[in-house]
Amino acid sequence: MNGDSTQELATGPIAGDPLFDLTIVETRSLLTAGLLDAEHYAASLRHRTAEVAEFNTMTTTLPTPSIPDRHEQSVPLLGIPMVVKDSIDVAGTESTAGTPGLVGNIATEDAEIVQRLVAAGAHISGKNVMHELALGATSNNAFHGPVHNPWNFSLTAGGSSGGTAAAIALGIAPAGIGTDTGGSVRIPAALCGVIGFRPSVGRYPAEGIVSLSHTRDTSGPIARSIDDILLLDSILAQRPAITVRDTAGGLRIGLTPAHGEDLDPDVKTAYERVRNTLAAAGVTFVDVNIDDIINRTATIAASIVWGEAADGLSGYLRSRGLPGIETVVAAISSPDVRRVVADGLATTTAHTYRQNLAIVGDLRRELANRMSSADLDAFMFPTTPVVAPPLGQDDTIELNGRRVPTFSTIIRHGDLGGTLGLPGISIPVGLGTTTALPVGIEFSSAAGTDEHLLASVASLAPHIIDIHRPSTIPAPSPAHN
Repeated sequence: MNGDSTQELATGPIAGDPLFDLTIVETRSLLTAGLLDAEHYAASLRHRTAEVAEFNTMTTTLPTPSIPDRHEQSVPLLGIPMVVKDSIDVAGTESTAGTPGLVGNIATEDAEIVQRLVAAGAHISGKNVMHELALGATSNNAFHGPVHNPWNFSLTAGGSSGGTAAAIALGIAPAGIGTDTGGSVRIPAALCGVIGFRPSVGRYPAEGIVSLSHTRDTSGPIARSIDDILLLDSILAQRPAITVRDTAGGLRIGLTPAHGEDLDPDVKTAYERVRNTLAAAGVTFVDVNIDDIINRTATIAASIVWGEAADGLSGYLRSRGLPGIETVVAAISSPDVRRVVADGLATTTAHTYRQNLAIVGDLRRELANRMSSADLDAFMFPTTPVVAPPLGQDDTIELNGRRVPTFSTIIRHGDLGGTLGLPGISIPVGLGTTTALPVGIEFSSAAGTDEHLLASVASLAPHIIDIHRPSTIPAPSPAHN
């Protein structure tokens, strides 16, 4: 077989499928069994990258290092290529965060999360297009170009980690790392039909990442299997692998009124179907009204970002000897980002920020108290109220027959976890019956309960998860749109 052919087939558990369909765990199994050569696998993914280049997921592709033939060793990611968002430092490579003002920002060393992946045997095969400065939910980037949704070329992949989620869905890599402030890992994972996990703030190291909000920002893995998410979490958090519950029966999942309102019909149908399926599997659903917490959080969410953004970005720039924040802001290319930065940096005083940060702590504790009082394992809600909307609609999109703001609508559910620093994981649960587009359902819990959340969701996932291998996505080319 031709070493660069995407039609080369895997042997073993998914015999007959292309190599780019493999997950991390599947690939590792084949590598350790001697049924797959790591360099051959990497070459196949390079070919796949070129094959789907029109979806514009990559800012940079990197050469494959020489991979030692050490299959007998226990390094969990030996021979596995991964991609990372373009706000995450990879030594010798630009970190532009999707904005012209950071062109030439060559990292001198890997971000700490990248160091942990490399120490586990992975190699970084490329960096991904993102929404400029991570300040948006569409990845319609005026500098690098828009990321296209793997399911429909004319639609958004979500953001701000849109390039990473789309790359994973398309088979460019089995997994990748994005960042999440208000949904930027979970949103594109939902819209592209893959899994995205946002940990509690502080679970993963933040060094070497362009960040605007140190109390909200975190990196997070995106993958095509729960097993891969659990593996990556143990590597990134440097903690023992999580023990998964034997059964979904007995779990108590909270539902809150606000998360069931004003949903796209396809999202609403999927949400109801998942609830019925899990109830039949022995899950107990508990109605818990946290709408007051959601609403109060929404009123202060932006002020937390803008109260930290100038210092966060300025600190990053100073640490690299780059021009000041004014130079970066002046070079912003995406109209929506230019507008939100101009408005945002002028809206929050230091006094208001300090007041609102104290409120965040109060709301975080109140949410944990209500979960404890109701004996909940997690909350469940649609990751986004909509399926992927059309590219280019950065100001408004259509929802239930009316025009609504794009950004605030897409992040409506995810921003609670972003502002309060909560863990959350988006699971693909199938395609909409009308749109044939992916729908994601998120599970979230109190800050610091990541292990329990992941263990719980891993037991729920087999009942509801619906992941399409890259070769089965009917991805259209530009000529078909």
